[in-house]
Amino acid sequence: MSKNGLRSGFIITLIAILLTACAGSGGTKEASTVNSGSNEPGNVSETGAEQFKPVTLTYLSTWNGGGGAFPQDQENNPVAQKIREKTGVTLKMESITTSEVEKLNTIFASGTVPDIVNAPFWSTTGGEGQVIKKAAMEGQILDLTPYLDKYPNVKRLVTTGIAKDFNEFDLNSPDFEGKTYLIPTETPDGTPESIHNWNYGLFARGDILKALNVKAEEIDTQEELYDLLVKIRDGGFKDIAGKPVIPAGTMWNGWDYSQFLAGWSDYNISDYREEDGKLIHWTQSKDHEERLLYMRKLLNEGLFDLEAFSNTSTTANEKLTTGKLAVFGAQPMLAELSKTLYKTNPEMQYELLGPMKNKRGEIRTQVEKPGRSGFPVLFLSANIKDPDAALRYIDYVNSEEGRLLAYYGIEGTHYTLENGIPQWIPDVKKQFDENPDLKRDAGLNFLPGRFIGAFSDSVTWPIPEDQKTQWQKLEESFSARMPIKIIDKVSASYLAREWPKYDEFINKTSSLNFDDEFKKALFASSDQEALNILHKTQEKFRDAGVEEMAAFVAQKAAERDDVGF
Repeated sequence: MSKNGLRSGFIITLIAILLTACAGSGGTKEASTVNSGSNEPGNVSETGAEQFKPVTLTYLSTWNGGGGAFPQDQENNPVAQKIREKTGVTLKMESITTSEVEKLNTIFASGTVPDIVNAPFWSTTGGEGQVIKKAAMEGQILDLTPYLDKYPNVKRLVTTGIAKDFNEFDLNSPDFEGKTYLIPTETPDGTPESIHNWNYGLFARGDILKALNVKAEEIDTQEELYDLLVKIRDGGFKDIAGKPVIPAGTMWNGWDYSQFLAGWSDYNISDYREEDGKLIHWTQSKDHEERLLYMRKLLNEGLFDLEAFSNTSTTANEKLTTGKLAVFGAQPMLAELSKTLYKTNPEMQYELLGPMKNKRGEIRTQVEKPGRSGFPVLFLSANIKDPDAALRYIDYVNSEEGRLLAYYGIEGTHYTLENGIPQWIPDVKKQFDENPDLKRDAGLNFLPGRFIGAFSDSVTWPIPEDQKTQWQKLEESFSARMPIKIIDKVSASYLAREWPKYDEFINKTSSLNFDDEFKKALFASSDQEALNILHKTQEKFRDAGVEEMAAFVAQKAAERDDVGF
């Protein structure tokens, strides 16, 4: 090379370094790059990459069983190493195997909030969301408002793929007074195609259906489901250890026994129903009597797992992966089954029943608004020592580069890019398909589910048909049979918040958990006692003013044409 060539190369390199340094100290960056925003200035390496002081942050996944996605080596797996290189951050991760609400109450009551927490946030009026909102109002959660302009990808997460009514009344509750405390994850990118189909339903062991000469698609009513479970109970079927099966059950903590009650469901996006020409709150529906007596019949006749509502994630997964449950209600659980039961006993592969039909005689399926209402959220402890480090981490994994890393790992090691679409390296794909734990331990499981939002990998990087695994194809077949139903309406539930006595109602019912009382009634000594528990629970809601609230909502809904029930 000539001297002039060497000199030109040096000048170009020098300019690149200077430009990078300027960007790191306040220069404009694209949303897909990382702005440190750090109180601790970053150094610039010889390559021009900004380096950060190493920081270890505590992270809690407040999801029962959520730790199953954690890599065995949290700090030194390939994805964690690359993120540390880019952000300086290492996560010390913890998960739970108990109640999400209980864990949240514990960390807030004890003042031991980890640096970063991911937790369910379905509403601010009950459950986990109510606990989180209270903590935010008490100053236990960091206000993110001053940081958002520094971290464009975090800012995108708090504004994209969220239902407009949920955004106004829950995520940005008026009580927050304009402050931002929560970062949504698992949200769509703003397009209907990006809304994730969870494929909730009932799944029955294929070998048992075959032995009974039953077609899965023909079981779509409560009566047919009951008859099937009786046949299973009396059929002498065994699990992989040769022990009797349980005809029906769920995953941990009874999730999701409601799949066995699909016949009393309906398409809805609110807490209100029309019954006998009158708008009622869901707690007052007459359907609860039939739902209660049906589930009691299943329990009393040995058709349903008596431990379903107390199962830990470990116990539930053991029952699932040994074929102990002849029928289960939840998502397809392919991540667990594909590496266990489906390997050792492929003939036991579960088939989707129905889909089950609801009150309208239509299939029960996932109902969504154009944006998501309720989702996992990230929040930071108000006592976090280095909030910029946490936000830098979240911002990076939600950049274009970070998302590729989170979903596909290291370019050249795990995947290659072809026309902008990541493609697994064949040998790597084969290993991951044969042993999904290898993918998990490379760090490729926990980030998409708990740290990334306003995004859809299937929309951004569609997988060619010939590269899909058999399990991806199976999941898609479920989605095709249970397509998402989109209702572009404002939920009637939000109208109730205008009711003058709304806060009083919430206070009176804050300790009243309808689902817990319903479960208690399931195990009452008699049907009459069970109905008494149900009726007393409904009466407590009436005493709190639920009928007056429903009448108020009906009146407000009649004044506009964009309300959905």
